[in-house]
Amino acid sequence: MRGPRLLLVLLLLTAFTLTALDARAGGSAFDGARSAADAVLGPAQRAVGGAARGVGDVFSGGDAEELRRLRDENAGLRADLVRGEADQRRAAELDALLALTSAGTYTVVPAQVTAVGSAFGFDLTLTLDAGSRDGVREGQTVVSGAGLVGRTTRVGPFTSSVLLLTDPGSTVGARLTREGTVGLATGEGDALVYELVEGGAVEAGDALLTTGSATYVPGVPVGRVVSVDPSPGLVTTARVEPFVDVSRLELVGVVVEPPRGTPRVPVPPS
Repeated sequence: MRGPRLLLVLLLLTAFTLTALDARAGGSAFDGARSAADAVLGPAQRAVGGAARGVGDVFSGGDAEELRRLRDENAGLRADLVRGEADQRRAAELDALLALTSAGTYTVVPAQVTAVGSAFGFDLTLTLDAGSRDGVREGQTVVSGAGLVGRTTRVGPFTSSVLLLTDPGSTVGARLTREGTVGLATGEGDALVYELVEGGAVEAGDALLTTGSATYVPGVPVGRVVSVDPSPGLVTTARVEPFVDVSRLELVGVVVEPPRGTPRVPVPPS
């Protein structure tokens, strides 16, 4: 194999040399030599060109039916992957919800979030696919695996609306887990404002749990303090980031039966 390869290289170099000389001499002095080189090198050049064209045909032509089949198969695999990821996400949400409701001894009706927003006014709400026929009533606590979501407002036979914890019209009593101090957390659109009476101590990083009321069951994680207003006054004000990310909610639980006492619910990490 070494001899033919060396011969081919020499012939190609000869062709390049003749081409360069031909360009300088105007072409007449080397017509004979060029013709001889063409006769020798022509078959090799055609073979190389034919191989290149064959490679191009593989990519530009091919069986159209087979190409469509491969594309359809690829689309099917992608769809299976998306469905698998969605199932895993929902399973993780359900596990977290069951863990929280078990620790809090809540009886809940699971519900799927079908819409974010409201057709009524400008309230910050969710729409659920569970209603009165599932045991849901107005004024019930709604939770996810991460913590407090809000409370039910309008309830139909098959669907219900939830006023979100962060709505400006929502206020919930909340206790600091570190100090045990009680204050009020009011919605502010995308966060909460937590207010303590004079003497209450609060620091960034503190977590809040619901104290329990006629609407909100006790012991549900609310959020974590991210900053404290340093201004002196009768009321200490802090900004709280909710544990629940509403934009990522798919599965929630409506508490249809509260616990008999204040549960010991582990606060999720920030």
